[in-house]
Order: sequence, then structure tokens, then C-alpha cells
Amino acid sequence: MSREAVHKAFLAKPEKGYSWNLLPGLIFSLIFSLLYIYQPPLFRLLDLNLYDNLLKPDLKDQTSNLPVIVDLDDKSLAQFGQWPWPRYRVAQLLEKIKAMGALSIGLDIVFPEPDRTSFDVLQRDFLRDLKIKVDLGGFPKGLQDNDLLLARTLSQGPFVLGFKFLFSPEEYFQRDCLLNPFPVVVVTEKGGAEDKSLLFHPTDAVCNLKVLAEATPMSGFFNVSPDQDGILRRAPLLMEYHQKFYPSLSLAVFAQAFGINQIVLKTAPGGIESIRFGETIIPVDARGNLLIRYRGKGKSFTYISARDILLDSISREQIERKIIFLGATAAGLGELRSTPMDPVFPGPEIHATIVDNLQRKDFFSRPYWIPGMEFALVLVSGILAALLLSRTGAVWSLLVLNLFALGLWQVSLWLLHSKGIFLSSLIPLVTLGGNFTFLTLLKYWREERKVRDRTKELALTQDFTIVCLAALTETRDSETGGHILRCQRYIKVLAQQLATRSKFAGILKTETIDLLYKSSPLHDIGKVGVPDSILLKPGRLTAEEFNVMKRHTFYGRQALQLAEEKFGQGVNSDFLQYGKEMAYTHHEKWDGTGYPEGLQGENIPLFGRIMAIADVYDALICKRVYKPSFTHEAAVSTIAKQSGTFFDPEVVAAFMEVHEEFKKIALEFADPEENKEEFEPISVAQSL
Repeated sequence: MSREAVHKAFLAKPEKGYSWNLLPGLIFSLIFSLLYIYQPPLFRLLDLNLYDNLLKPDLKDQTSNLPVIVDLDDKSLAQFGQWPWPRYRVAQLLEKIKAMGALSIGLDIVFPEPDRTSFDVLQRDFLRDLKIKVDLGGFPKGLQDNDLLLARTLSQGPFVLGFKFLFSPEEYFQRDCLLNPFPVVVVTEKGGAEDKSLLFHPTDAVCNLKVLAEATPMSGFFNVSPDQDGILRRAPLLMEYHQKFYPSLSLAVFAQAFGINQIVLKTAPGGIESIRFGETIIPVDARGNLLIRYRGKGKSFTYISARDILLDSISREQIERKIIFLGATAAGLGELRSTPMDPVFPGPEIHATIVDNLQRKDFFSRPYWIPGMEFALVLVSGILAALLLSRTGAVWSLLVLNLFALGLWQVSLWLLHSKGIFLSSLIPLVTLGGNFTFLTLLKYWREERKVRDRTKELALTQDFTIVCLAALTETRDSETGGHILRCQRYIKVLAQQLATRSKFAGILKTETIDLLYKSSPLHDIGKVGVPDSILLKPGRLTAEEFNVMKRHTFYGRQALQLAEEKFGQGVNSDFLQYGKEMAYTHHEKWDGTGYPEGLQGENIPLFGRIMAIADVYDALICKRVYKPSFTHEAAVSTIAKQSGTFFDPEVVAAFMEVHEEFKKIALEFADPEENKEEFEPISVAQSL
């Protein structure tokens, strides 16, 4: 694209008929509107990335201090041995937490099999595997089963067991699986979903031993699933399993802590809208997911080592009136997740963050009407760009659209951080930028086409002027009307043939040959200064007359020199230079006997040597006032004989390879009155 086209496209005033730009802009906007509905994977990924970038300015590292994580960390395992611990030790840990006044205690752990360190289990295994019967008669019966010990502890406190739902079609076999459903009331708005089918539907569950589940009235799933880019941004709060509702671990722990015994599930036309208990309304997406409002990187909450609790190394104030999550971060044991804030975020802290969101009620949400608003913004952005670029120049359009884009971004930030609503400006911004780029390129293309057309028109006008100027000279001799057209084509054919030789390939490039073709009509322009009595004399010129005739080379060069000095900055300088060389030197001869300078050999400019053969060939085959016409064969023979004397041998060699092309050109552009009778060859000097 030319610089002129770019300049004009930016600064040009709008055209009166602007539908050529408006219609493509509207079509482009419609395409992006359809893309918004379809949501290609790339757009979804970019949308998630945009959400992360909007979320990060909210990083405050402030929590409600309600959730606390009791950590099965590396120093706990170093003190008390590898995991899993005997369940009597887990019971001791839970009893100590309860005794310090915790509001609720959630276990981010599942106990699906019996404790293999229980004495009755060991007795059974020894008998089965080693055929040894261990006598436990003196050992208290109440201490023989660790699972019963843990169950007694669970039955006495505000504990919530964790379990995991499965979504595999393959059945997970586990006997005596007992889960604790939660009372849920479904409220359906007009036009909303009629039942709970919008929630996730697991196929099975990995749950706790029945003895433990029976001892604990509350349980919750700890399933979370990252988005398609592997980053965890949302978590389900409710799932439906075997036609019953089950809360997440974080929701169950919160409900246990504050005595919540019923949840209201509200659906809207777009799916599930909210989950409510008491005065708390939790906005969720259509599948019941909460957008997690992270408080910062990992370890934003209080972590207490399980070792310190077991060794009574902490104060009651650190646990009292807190919601506790028992989880693991020990190497090889803890689960790490990628979040928008931290690529290695501890799993237990996700539950703590959700509880913190519930406590502070500063939720993020995407109400069901947001997609409709985003779709409208896509249309508005596209139409705005189309209208602006149709009615104004690109500079004003760019300014207005940048202000609109900045405003859209600021509105998205304000909604998220002030109202907790995520409005994605991605596709509206892409539509805005894409439409601007597309329509500006369209303008560029139109302007470039105009420039190209004007340049072509100017070139044609220039060529026409040159030919007319040269023809004006030729009209003084009516017998040479086709001389200009023929010589142009001779020059082109001969130069192209010479270009196949390595010696001339670097000089005779395509652009050079084209300029030679265009400037060749100027080679005899100096004849305008020769008197008619000499120019049109039917017989041989006298020596004095011939000296006057030779002056036409000076006149031609002088005329082009004056034109270059006056208009050279607006005209191709190579074009004028080539014209001057041909006008001044096309009568020089290889042996130095030519005029006006008597140059010899390669001192004669190449373009003059090429024009010499073209000019002489045409002079030979054409009838002039002072000579009859030659046949093509006679002309070729004459030129060949003068190789090395009058003409450059290499140029003659190239001519001999393409002389048939010369013949075709001579026939195609022959003068109507041309006499085609054959004559005996005469010397070149006599012919001219």
C-alpha cells in the first residue's frame, strides 16, 4: 500500500455516498454478533483472561478472619509420622479443636476404608495372613476400634465430613455409603427453569465409612473443576444426586456454624440465578457455580500446624469462634490448584475463600441479563465504528473509538469492583477494533485503487504526450508515420534479448526496459530544428546539409535537458536520462566514425547502441524520400555485415536471434502506403 493511499485514507473527508463503507461495517458487526452467540474456544479463553486481568486490581489481601486452616503440614508429619495417621490421633486433634471453641470444623479429607491400625483389624489380618491369633483380652474394648473412637468424637461436635462426587459412567463400588442431603426449596420465576435439572448430576460418590457418616449429621462435597485453561475461577455450591440436594463442603460448614437449616434455590429465564439462606443471597451462574472472589495469593488466611494443636502450643483465641478446615499441604499429600491469583494455590484455602465470600457477602456474579447486554454492546460497537468511519475520517474515528473503548473498559472495572458484576468487554472491544481495522483497510484499498488509477491515467497521458510530440516531428515526413510505434517495440524486444546475457542482466532490468520503451519515441525529437529543405530533400545531402542534419542530436538532447531542469523533480529522472542518451548517441558508430561525438566501442552508451540498430533497421525496411524500402532479409544482411564497424557486435548478435520478431512488428505496424518491392542492398551510409 502506498504512502499516498495511507495519507489520503486518514485525512480524506467523508464521501457523500457512504453506504459502501457502512454496509460492510454492518455485515462485519453481524458476523461478530454471531461469533458472540457461538463463542469459539479462542474467544472463551480470551474472555477468561480478561476476567483475570479485571480481577487482579481487586487484590487487597483482606479477609474476614473467620476461616482458619488447620494444616497437616510437613512438620506435623515429621513429628507424628506419615499420613494416614491412626484415627484415634485424628480424633484427638478434632477434640482439641472443638475444645477451643470452633464454630464449625470441616474435614477436607475422606475416610472411605477402615483404619488398618485398629487392634481388631490387626488381629483379623494376623489371623488371615500369618495364622496367628492375637489375644486382646486385657486391652479395653473401647480402644480396639479406631473408627469407633473417631465416630464418638464426630458425634459430639460441630463437624462436617467431606466426600467426593464422581461423574464417571463406571460404577464406583462402596458399601454402606451414607450422605447427608440438605433441605432446599426451589423458587421459579416466570419463564425460569422448572426444576433442579440445571445443577450438576454426579453418577456416584466416594464417601466416608458408614459408622463415621452416621455420627456426623452434616457433610459436603469438595469437588471443584477448573475452566478450560486449567485455572479455577468458580465452584459449585449445590449438586443433585439421586433426586436430593447436597451442599459443598464450604457451604455445609458455613450452614453448620450459623445454624442454617434450609436453602432457597431461585431460577430465572437464563438458568439458576441465586442461592439464598436467611438474608444472604448468593449469586451463582446457570449451573449453580459461585465465582470465587480470591483475597490474594496462597496463604492469605491463617494457617495453624496440626502439630502445634496436638502439642497444645497455640492459644484458644486462635481457634475460638472460627470456622476451621482440616486439610493438608504437606509435600506429596496436599492438593494444589491454579487460580487467577496464584498458580500454586493450596486446596484447603479454596474452601476457606468461599466461606470468606459468604461471610463478607461481596460476591462476584454474572446475572442472567449480562449476556444480552454484552450482545447489545457488540452490535453498538460495530455500528458505531461503521457510522464513524462512513461519515468521518480515520483520525476522528480513531479518537472517538478509543474514548469509547476506554469508557467500556472503565465500566467493566467499575461494575466488577463496585457492584460485583462481571461484564465482559472482550468481544465488544474486538468488534470495535476489528471493524475499525477492516473499514480503514477498505478505505485504504479504495484510495490506493484511486491513486493507482490516477497514476495509470497519468502514465497513459505521459505516453500519449510523448508519442504526440514525437509524431509531430514525424508528420513533417509523411512516409514515416509508423516509425515511432515500430521503434518502441524493436527496442523492447532487443533489450529483453540482451538481458538474457549475464553482461547486460544487471543493467537491463524489467523497469529499465519499460522506461526505454517509453522514452524511445524521443530519439528523433531534435529533428524539429532541421529545416524542411534538408529534412525532406529527396536526393543525397551535401556535406554542408549533412552537417546541419547532424545537429538534430544536439537539439534533441538540449530539449530534454531543458525539460529536466524545469520539471525534473516531478518527472522520472531515469526516463529523461535514457531519452537524452538515445537522442544524442543513436548515430554513433562502433568504429568511431559516427556523430556527434565520434565515440568508439563501449564508450557509446548502451541505450544509444540499441537504438542505433532499431533505427537503422526501420530506416532500411521503410521507403523514404531519398531511398526505396528494403526487404527484411536485405535489412538483416546489411546490419550483420556492419557488425563491429557500425554496430556493437553483441547487440547485433542479439538482433540476429530475434530478427523474426522485428519482421512481425514491421508487418503489424507497417505504413499503409509502404512499398514492399525488393531492392538490392545498398550501404547503410547510402540508406541514411
